[in-house]
Amino acid sequence: MSISRFTYTAGFIACIDRVVSRERLSRYLAAAGGDIPKALELYEHNIAVSESLFGFLHGLEVAVRNSIHHTLGHDLGSFTWYEGGCVLPWSASGEVLSLTTVMADMVAEAKAKLSPSSAPGKVVAELTFGFWPNILTKRFHSKLWMPSLHKAFPHATVPRSSIHLRLEVIRRLRNRIAHHEPILTSHNEVYTGFKDQPHVNLQSLLDCVAWVSGDAAL
Repeated sequence: MSISRFTYTAGFIACIDRVVSRERLSRYLAAAGGDIPKALELYEHNIAVSESLFGFLHGLEVAVRNSIHHTLGHDLGSFTWYEGGCVLPWSASGEVLSLTTVMADMVAEAKAKLSPSSAPGKVVAELTFGFWPNILTKRFHSKLWMPSLHKAFPHATVPRSSIHLRLEVIRRLRNRIAHHEPILTSHNEVYTGFKDQPHVNLQSLLDCVAWVSGDAAL
C-alpha cells in the first residue's frame, strides 16, 4: 500500500475500515474531531515518530546490554555469566549467581537460536530487552549492583531503582512501537502504555544512554 503524505483518494478513504480499521484510527479520529484525512495525517505522523525512536532505542539497548555484559564478564571472571552458577568473587561464603526462572528461560531461548559454539557476545545480542531490566531488580541489589553492576552506569546520579524503572519504561515503549501502537501525544512526550509511567520525554531516553556513556549520548 502506498499513500502520499497528507493526500488520500476517495477510494482509499472509502475502504479505510478494511485496510487500516476504524479501531486503529480511533485515537486519531477523536483528536481530529472525526475528520478521516486529518486522522490519517496524525496516524502517519505517529509512524514517522515511531520509526525515528525505534532506531534510537536500538542504539540505547546495544549500549546498555554491552556495558552490563562487559562489567559482569570482567568482574565475575566469566563472559558466560548469563548462564548463572558462577561464583560471586565478593561473597565470603562462595555464593553463586542464581538467575530467575524467567531470565534462565530467556537465555535458553536465545541460545536455541544459535549454534552451540556461538560466542557469548552473540548470545547477549540475542537476549530480549526484558532480560536487562530484570537484572536491575531489587533481587540483585546486594549480589550484583553494589559490588559490580553499578559500574555499568558510571555516570548515573540516580539509584538502581530509577535505572530499573527507566529501562522498564523503555522496554514497554519499544514493544509498543514494535506492535504498531500509538505513541504520539500532544505535549512533547511519548505514550508508553505503562501504568507506572505512561509518558516519557525524549530527554529521559537520552539520559539513559548518558548514564552509560556521555560521549555516546552526544
